[in-house]
Amino acid sequence: MKSTFQIVAAAVCAAALTACGGAGTDKTPVAAVIVQPAYKVTETLVGTGTVAAAGDLVTINMVGYLYDATKADFKGAKVESSVDTGKPAAPFTLGVGNVVTGWDQTIIGMKIGGKRTAILPANMAYGTNSRTEVKANGITYPAIPANSPLVYDFELVDVTKGIIPVVVPPPTTLTSVDVVIGSGTAAASGKNLSVYYTLYLYDGTKPNLRGNKIESNVGGSTFDFVLGSGKVIQGWEQGLVGMLAGGSRTLTIPPSLAYGSTQQTNIPPNSTLIFDIQLVTVK
Repeated sequence: MKSTFQIVAAAVCAAALTACGGAGTDKTPVAAVIVQPAYKVTETLVGTGTVAAAGDLVTINMVGYLYDATKADFKGAKVESSVDTGKPAAPFTLGVGNVVTGWDQTIIGMKIGGKRTAILPANMAYGTNSRTEVKANGITYPAIPANSPLVYDFELVDVTKGIIPVVVPPPTTLTSVDVVIGSGTAAASGKNLSVYYTLYLYDGTKPNLRGNKIESNVGGSTFDFVLGSGKVIQGWEQGLVGMLAGGSRTLTIPPSLAYGSTQQTNIPPNSTLIFDIQLVTVK
């Protein structure tokens, strides 16, 4: 949270390599490349209160962790927490850039009492900035290195509806939200998938970001295809991998992974799309 911790510029530290050969040995240090996970949100508890929309003043509880690919829940060391203080984080206006991008995108659409867990790549968290070790309330939180992906647990505590509507710009990368986690076979390249879907145009003025409904096969026959065969747009090819049969997932797909600048029936050029997808079977 930008207002909670002072973010300092990342320092580039490189130790000189000991020369092992004669003249001409390359002593240039090579920076470690941090593999960034995809942005992903899991709804762990659906709330029953007011829906949070851009422009609303929201109050949340949050716990942040360094991303750790070796852990089943991807949660490494805990780096910040409002829960540890016994009171929620300071209220902020949603969707206007007062917090990191991943917070804005994850909390929009939540209901009071709801909980979500979000995996944020570095460009949706603190990016190239770093934070030093922090000591608060008798707890020491480790440093956040530059370019660190993070994992957050969020709980929406309160919403005060905004007076002035705010337009939320569409994401520039593929985003996925698991609304219901299935219990069946995982979708993978080469597998035959059967799905129900509903397609909407992205509308940043709407509380749930869904504009005009373009098409839906819900209530009819499933749409069947082989994942990885090139029969669907790249947003589906990438966004459905790992989804479990019986689950529901929402994909927000930028034009570059959808239809680009090409006009489609009822879909204008350069449209960002939202798909609500139910994965029925994986074979």
